[in-house]
Amino acid sequence: MRDDTLPITDWSEVGRREYVDINRQAIELIIEQALEDFDEVNISITFGNQNNAVVNIIDLFLLSHFSVEKLPTAIPKDITLFTQLSFWIKYKTAGKVSGSSKQSLVEPNYEQSMHIEAGMDSQVQKLARNLRKLNNYVAPDLIGYWLDANKKLLKELSGTGEFPRDFEIENDVSDPQKSRYKADASFRYLYFFLNIVEHIDNVELYEKKYFVKGLNRPQYVAAQSETHHAKHQVRLTIKQIINRFHAIYAETPANDVITRALFEGIAKKVVLDVYEINKNQPFYLDCALKLKQLKNKPSTILEQIS
Repeated sequence: MRDDTLPITDWSEVGRREYVDINRQAIELIIEQALEDFDEVNISITFGNQNNAVVNIIDLFLLSHFSVEKLPTAIPKDITLFTQLSFWIKYKTAGKVSGSSKQSLVEPNYEQSMHIEAGMDSQVQKLARNLRKLNNYVAPDLIGYWLDANKKLLKELSGTGEFPRDFEIENDVSDPQKSRYKADASFRYLYFFLNIVEHIDNVELYEKKYFVKGLNRPQYVAAQSETHHAKHQVRLTIKQIINRFHAIYAETPANDVITRALFEGIAKKVVLDVYEINKNQPFYLDCALKLKQLKNKPSTILEQIS
């Protein structure tokens, strides 16, 4: 009688390749079905898109150092192993795949790898969680701008040569305007990612302006009138946020490459243009300097895991 779970009986590299050769269509189908019910943001951040996920998961299974002895005890030892997407995301973000999905890195020290895996997986989950949160509070275009602004980081996390944008930007604008909105999206995202609301006061006017899902068109803010006093208060809040970003960056260790990479999107004076903080403002130079200091080049993710 045929076992529909297709148990994996030979875990050697040759045995795993033979298993895939015989059952590839069934494996691809079962991964695709699992992807339908899994969080799309996590998949996009880790693999780039669903098609890449199918290919990458199979490639991970075929790596020479993939070992059944190191699998968690709850992981099934049959074809349903390929449906364990949380496991594959953890395994992938531990750094066992290089920039080319079909090239394996030198086998890392296992204990070190597991330590990196836990930390990196936690950060990837945090990335996805806060992107979903941002999506609840801003116009869709800004999600596209955030993905575009952080495509280098997302490529490194996905391990693919390309990171296709899953969110189209509806409103076409000039390149300088695109730079503005990428910085704006990155700034708003970091506000959530770093939980800034817990560290500064008087954020109500700022949040009512920048975290109300209004019309999907520039300037991507709440459609409301704003007094001169209110505008000034918002600028003061943005100054506080920049100060807090700068303090957090100074305390962020060099091996926290994800957090440090996220700062790159706001390490430019265009942020001040976006928020109408001009050279006449007494705190302009201080803010400009602090933003510039966020641009210290971080180590790449692959350097940290090699």
